[in-house]
Amino acid sequence: MVNVPELARAAGAEPAVVDWLVALGEIAEGLPELQSPDPARRRHAALVLSDTLARRFTLTGDAQCTVSEHHVPTRAGSVTVLRYQPPGQDRVGLGHLSLHGGGFTLGSVQEVVNDRLLRHRAAASGADIFAVDYRLAPEHPFPAGLEDCVDALRWLIDAAPRFGIAPDRIGVGGASAGGNLAALVAAHARDSGLPLDHQILEVPGASLHIDQDDSYQRFSTLSDFGDLTELRALYLGTGAPAGPWTAPAEITDLSGLPPALVLTAELDPLRDSGERYAARLADAGVPTRTWRAPGHLHGSVSLTGTSATAREWQHRVIDFLHARARRTAGALS
Repeated sequence: MVNVPELARAAGAEPAVVDWLVALGEIAEGLPELQSPDPARRRHAALVLSDTLARRFTLTGDAQCTVSEHHVPTRAGSVTVLRYQPPGQDRVGLGHLSLHGGGFTLGSVQEVVNDRLLRHRAAASGADIFAVDYRLAPEHPFPAGLEDCVDALRWLIDAAPRFGIAPDRIGVGGASAGGNLAALVAAHARDSGLPLDHQILEVPGASLHIDQDDSYQRFSTLSDFGDLTELRALYLGTGAPAGPWTAPAEITDLSGLPPALVLTAELDPLRDSGERYAARLADAGVPTRTWRAPGHLHGSVSLTGTSATAREWQHRVIDFLHARARRTAGALS
């Protein structure tokens, strides 16, 4: 049996990350339905695992941040969007659409980890953050989730004035699969003439074909991505993919996209594809900030309660939102 914590330690993972992996393994042993073929059962077990880890390793969010639920109309029906509103005196009039991770098949805006991170980001940056509970595969394969996110952006742009936000002061961001979707939303907004202020891509799934990447070859045993061929099949379904792109790496023209913050983790299988995409953004003239978190894995940057590096990750996101609010992000370096 592979000892993942020891492999991570040997690869240079932070002690806090190793502790998290030990806890993850212990909790997962009591959740056999993590391997269930039933998506609903698997999601429930994954939620229990995520919430248990978050309560132990992620700092609690700001209690003064107000959370409200909105049911947003979409072309397929509606989705739930949670608004994280900072205390009134701290608001900066910037909106940010946040897309959770989970490999396109898992995850929810209701996860404790998302609530804690977004409460802190909203309160510390003054930005209003809107978290989208987009549809998941395999019940809703591509492009269902992407369409939900694009429709949520259109709704937010239209609704911005009643939230005290200018329609042209809204950005998008996401982690992992959410980073994939956020980058695609940014490209759709550009091509549709929708205003978009910024994009924040965290450990983004910039490509659906990372099998040959050096980072995947070296670190796939440290993160449970499962069979990539199976994951692609679950996400894309059996029909021909609709739309021009299923991943950011497929976008041929990156010019005219909004300023970007791209954050990667040193020991993440997705690292190389994310950093390639960031380099392409910069080459296309998009103001781009990048940072690689040393000693961290895919998912471990949520360890704000035990890792100084994870807290720095949070501060970099918050600082970027501050910069966009003050319109100083044009001087990115």
